[in-house]
Amino acid sequence: MLEHGPLPGWQTKRFQRLSARLSAGTFPSALLLTGSEGVGKRRLGDALVRAVYCEQRGDSDPACGQCGGCRQLAAGSHPDLVICEPEEGKQSITVDVIREFSRKLYLTPQTAAGRVGYMPRADLMNVNAANALLKTLEEPPSTAHLILIADRPAHLPATIRSRCEQVRAVVESPDEAEAWLEEQFPDLSPALRQRLVMQPLLAESAQRHAQQESEIRRQLDMVWSQQRDPVLAAGELDDELLPRVGRVIHSCIADQFRLQMKQGASTRGRLAMQRLVDANAAALHLSQTSQANLRLLAETQLIEWARTGRLLTQN
Repeated sequence: MLEHGPLPGWQTKRFQRLSARLSAGTFPSALLLTGSEGVGKRRLGDALVRAVYCEQRGDSDPACGQCGGCRQLAAGSHPDLVICEPEEGKQSITVDVIREFSRKLYLTPQTAAGRVGYMPRADLMNVNAANALLKTLEEPPSTAHLILIADRPAHLPATIRSRCEQVRAVVESPDEAEAWLEEQFPDLSPALRQRLVMQPLLAESAQRHAQQESEIRRQLDMVWSQQRDPVLAAGELDDELLPRVGRVIHSCIADQFRLQMKQGASTRGRLAMQRLVDANAAALHLSQTSQANLRLLAETQLIEWARTGRLLTQN
């Protein structure tokens, strides 16, 4: 199903050019959209798919959203759209998924627009899957178009890339992207806004992460100064914060280490900081395993954080 938001302004001209080619019958049999995460490639791909099946649009207009084709896409039931993504619970696209994807592309289309094979994460194909897709690209069905999207095109074999028309869907106007960020996310700090100007669609997750980090740091400050019990603090952290605790503590350790060195920490204090560094490194390593109990890891780290804070504030 096509679920992503409206086309951002910096992708509009690119969409209009490609949409006009749809109307003119010169759209490539296989299109590869590339660019960093957060530039709006998926939104561009979704807009092109909608343009294929909209029954009322002009040459370079966006889809109307009201016709039969648009309603079928919105319901996720269009008979000629074939979307290829990893199977549930898997991190890569396997050869079996590609074989089924290719089989459907060769079926007789049910609409005059033909079939569209849509791969929003083409760079997740494993080697065998890419080899299977190559056969389809070498002999593409005459009634279908393929639209592939890749954050990391270098992960695709050169043979795949060479058989696709590549379009770099990047932000070409930083000023336009910055104006969009200011309008959509007025609370972003100027520094964060500047970092995101070439990947503006990451702003929502970046803002959420900044808020999460702020909450974790607030808890850490209280635990360090003995105003908050570390076990209670760990127990009350929201589940979505737990994966970030170790990295925020890592950053806070660096801040505290610099502060202690500036203040001339004792040998005992330096040893305590080193124990904290080692405990954090071990926790970060454990957090990468699928069996990790993130809440228990957070509790263990906050206990060590409180112990170090108590020792250093008493010195």
